Parts: sequence; C-alpha cells; structure tokens
Amino acid sequence: MKGSIKQICILVDDLDTATKDYWEKFGIGPWDVRHFTPETVRDFYVRGERVQEDFDFICAVTWEGDMELELIQPIKGPNIYWEHLERFGSGLHHFKIVIPDDDELKAYVQGLEEKGLKVTQTGWIDNDVHYYVDSYEELGLTVELGNGGKIGEAEEVYPGKNAQRPVPHRLNIKQIALVVDDAEKYMRNYAFYLGIDGWDVRHFTPDRLRDYYVDGKPVTDGFDFICAVNMVGDMELELIQPVKGPNIYQGFLEEHGVGLHHLKDICPDKEIKKECGRLGEYGISVMQTGWIDGDSHYYISTQDFLHMILEYGNGGKIEAPDYVFYRENKN
Repeated sequence: MKGSIKQICILVDDLDTATKDYWEKFGIGPWDVRHFTPETVRDFYVRGERVQEDFDFICAVTWEGDMELELIQPIKGPNIYWEHLERFGSGLHHFKIVIPDDDELKAYVQGLEEKGLKVTQTGWIDNDVHYYVDSYEELGLTVELGNGGKIGEAEEVYPGKNAQRPVPHRLNIKQIALVVDDAEKYMRNYAFYLGIDGWDVRHFTPDRLRDYYVDGKPVTDGFDFICAVNMVGDMELELIQPVKGPNIYQGFLEEHGVGLHHLKDICPDKEIKKECGRLGEYGISVMQTGWIDGDSHYYISTQDFLHMILEYGNGGKIEAPDYVFYRENKN
C-alpha cells in the first residue's frame, strides 16, 4: 500500500462530552479543536457537488505516539458524517492514509476511482487536503486519503495546551480491527484496492486458544473464529470472522453489520491488569479474554465513553499461521 495509516477517526454526536470522557477517564488528549466552515475550508465538495450553502463540522485531534486520533461532530450543512451517524450512531468511521506528495496523492485517488471507489467528500484547510472514498461495501469502512499538510493553530485546546495528564497510562495503538462476515472476500478486496496482500490467517479454536472467557464465563469447546492479520507499515490490520460458539463479534455483526470493531493498545501484562482494575470503577468490564501462544487479549467495554471497543494486549509472540492468503495463487 502506498502511504501510511496516520489517523483513526471516531464520529460522535456530542464532541464536548466525548473529549471530556477521553481526557478524564483515559488521559487521551489534549485536543486541538477546530470548526470546519466556509471560512476555514475551501474547494469543499460532497458527492461531486461543490457546497455553496453554510456548513459546519467540528474536528478535534490529538496524537497518541505516532497515531492521530480524531473526533468529528457534524453541526449543519452537507457532509458524509450525517449518513454514518444516522445508520450506526457514534463510532469508528475511517482510517486515514497519508501520502505527502500532492501529485502522488492525486494519482493514487484517481487509481482508486478507476477501480470503482468514488470520492464522496474532499476539501482543503490551509495546506491539508482530504479525500474520502466510498469503500464501505468493499472494505467495511470509509477510507480517507490526505497529504498530511500543515494546518494553522487550533481555535481551542481542550482542556488546555499544557494540561497535566490525569491518567499515567498512554495508548500505544498497534492494531486496527474489523469484524467481517467473509474473511476471504475482504482479504481479496484489501489486496485489490489497497495492495494489502499476504494475510496471516489463523482459526482461534480450543486447540489454539486457552483461558478463553466471554462475559466472565469460561468457554472450553465448540468455538471458532478466524483472525487474518497483515502489517501495514507499523500498524497491524486485522479482519475477524466469527464462525461458531460464544464471542463478542457475532453480536456486533448482527447489530452493526461489517465494520470497524476495535483498536488494540499494546502494553505489558501488569499494566493491562492495572488498567482493567482502574476502569472497573466506571463500570467498564472485560468482555472477552484469552491467550494464544504468548499473546493475550482483553476486550473492554468502553463503548459508552470512547464510542468504540478498546482491546488491551501484550503483543506476545504467536506461532506460525495456519496459512498465508494471497489474492492470486503465487505458485
């Protein structure tokens, strides 16, 4: 894939509450807050039509390591965010691929359009341009592309530019995961559209996964879910397909359909247990946990505060995959 994944976005219907929860409960921030309006955005197009009427959407961004987190709340006027909020409510919306060279970026976007992924929204703010492509049916999410250009100072910083973090733990996001209903279909599509090919595929079954708990109850037999992973630069992209037995993925599919499911925070086991204990004070619980080889996972019920599920994991070593999937037979 050309470029790097440098941003993950969550759409919200109440940005003030969201930034407060991210900061006070998780120590994520401070947030640079900007209103995107006709005064700050130029050449703004939605679904091929230049926007002439008044519009406003709020973007709040913060960096956690080398990943930018973005919260967006639409306020008025045309944009693509209304549709997603009406269909799914607040939640994960897109990841952003940054290609710094404007000519290379434009050519890459044109290449995606030639493959059938049409631009649904684009515009410039200062030296930064964004292109969203309509890729939900093919990739299970919206893809944004941009040049990562410099933007002027934010109108507001919440809770303040030099605010002291209220939580010592810092996110170390190393995985973006989607739940899908057909892992092979989406592996093929990611290879075709974005050039992400050569997926490590594993079945998580009683033979591979130990100490497996769902909603606090041990599960010892009769389960299977497929995990396909691929490194995209420093970020791991994961596709999960539930097959049978208890898991948190099937319920997501039934309620939401295919889509972005969680972000994974890599940190030591001791820190995971400490964070799970601390967050328990807010009624946040471990929804699912288990070990495969040296790797642990803990999904925690952060939806009410982060509008997404956060996964903790130790990033431990996993043995060889069941097989490696390529879009085309390489033999």
